[in-house]
Amino acid sequence: MKAATKQHKAIFIANALMHFDNALYGYLVPIIAPLFFPNQKVIVQLILGYGLFITSFLAKPFGVLFFSKMAQTKEEAVTLRYTLLGAGISLIAIGFLPSYQDEPLWSVVLLILFRICIEACSAGEHNVAKLYLLKEVSTEQAKEISVFYEVSTMLGILLAGAVGTLFALVDYSAPYWRIPFVLAGVLTLLNLVVFRFRPTDSVSSVEPIPVHQKAHSGYFMQLWKERVPIMRIAIVTGFGHVTYIIPFVFIHSFVPMVTDISYSTMMQYVPVFMLLDIVLLSWMGSVCRKYDHNNLMAVASLLIGLSIIPLFRGLSGASMLYVTIVRCWLIFCGVVFSCFITVWSKEQISKTTPYLTIGFATVLGSSLFGKSATTICFYLFHWSNNPMLPACYIAILAIVSAMIMADSASE
Repeated sequence: MKAATKQHKAIFIANALMHFDNALYGYLVPIIAPLFFPNQKVIVQLILGYGLFITSFLAKPFGVLFFSKMAQTKEEAVTLRYTLLGAGISLIAIGFLPSYQDEPLWSVVLLILFRICIEACSAGEHNVAKLYLLKEVSTEQAKEISVFYEVSTMLGILLAGAVGTLFALVDYSAPYWRIPFVLAGVLTLLNLVVFRFRPTDSVSSVEPIPVHQKAHSGYFMQLWKERVPIMRIAIVTGFGHVTYIIPFVFIHSFVPMVTDISYSTMMQYVPVFMLLDIVLLSWMGSVCRKYDHNNLMAVASLLIGLSIIPLFRGLSGASMLYVTIVRCWLIFCGVVFSCFITVWSKEQISKTTPYLTIGFATVLGSSLFGKSATTICFYLFHWSNNPMLPACYIAILAIVSAMIMADSASE
């Protein structure tokens, strides 16, 4: 990015670390879940392990409200420092949780509490940082910045995927699951130095809200006025999360249940697919910026909606080649759909309280449809023993998202 300031680069680093922290838990669930829920079947362990992501439904709205208000009254860099501080401390705390054998109840309760704290801080960072980067820039610059922001996201997830792959390949890796959480927490806290000693650059901060507005901010009235775009953004961003979760999280544990392919074999290819995602993001940034993002997102979501059911139908007993083709297809369509979500979301709402409105819509979508997708899909498969039922859930979200994008393109 030609005009990237040191502040921008610091935010990209913080974003990469935050997504590494979040993705790390997702990749280690197959290893952690048996330790916290040892008396359950494997699929139930996965449902319960991934089910902790549903805590984001409670944590993320609180994180958005709290950190959005802080961003409105203080500098955004100060707000981002607090998000990193909370996430870093919580990650280190997870690394020192008591074992299930020592504390059957408290080990699970504390895990839930620290996950809530991480989700709240992650929501605050993601909401404040991505909008702060797009302040006072042209549409073309906004698209370029959005691409680099998504690349930093995938770099963090790539590192988490590499850690998950290492654990999958090592025999009896369960005793060492705490190490990456402690290291992730330490790295997150170290990044506070970047924000504390940042240079002053040309990016202006949000103007403080006047005193009378602080007392009578009318946040809930603002959310009610923006209820229609909020629901549209929630569905679209939720589906954007799904386009990542299915090929990068769900499919790793799902394919071994319907084929002879092992979990460790699936995890071996994670870094390769992550690099593919990053390459595609870079390509989108250089080639597709001149095209209308509404049309691109509409076509991508429609393609997923029409193809996901027949693709999942062919997964039963499939070869590694077929699984690879399915993953590549979903990754490609997902990149096309997700690359400009932030730019599209910013166009849907008023400019009075964008941090709050877009933030609330994003966490609503990511909690209801995004992070819960793995748990919902595993439950649907467990209930029906039919691999096409999870695909039906994905197809519904895809078609609804395509309708929203088509409506946006016609406006």
